[in-house]
Amino acid sequence: MRPLPDTFSRLQRALHWGMVALIATNLALPQAMGGRGLALGVFPSEAQHIVIGCTVMALAVLRLLLRLTRGVPPEPMGAPRVFRVLARLGQWVFYALFFAMPLSGLLSYYLDDPTARLLHAEILRPLFCLLIAVHVCLALAHQFVWRTDMLGKIIRG
Repeated sequence: MRPLPDTFSRLQRALHWGMVALIATNLALPQAMGGRGLALGVFPSEAQHIVIGCTVMALAVLRLLLRLTRGVPPEPMGAPRVFRVLARLGQWVFYALFFAMPLSGLLSYYLDDPTARLLHAEILRPLFCLLIAVHVCLALAHQFVWRTDMLGKIIRG
């Protein structure tokens, strides 16, 4: 078994932050697809929403391959065990959502499938938003409560 890297690679960090921007855009501005979002006066087209979702899915494939081949830094021991277990579970739920959101959206849009629409907009979207909020809170706890510098590893490497 090869040793785990000390930090995230530049490509891993670029994929992470690029996906953050794309996902935030689609979660915050889904109005073109008939969803509710922020009233910013910005309305991406249906095509833009779909392209962003498909791009997220493609980047997730690359990110997953990097995770499996290069690895990621080990879990910091400064955090309580329960949070380390939840973080590991949360990472795999994120990967499931990286695929389930675009696929359910595509099924909803192109097949006009009401079940896929319900799954995409009313179940997966709120779950994604909740998971993101928990992820951000735990990243801040790593930095300011447990002082593990895990946040630094994804920001500066």
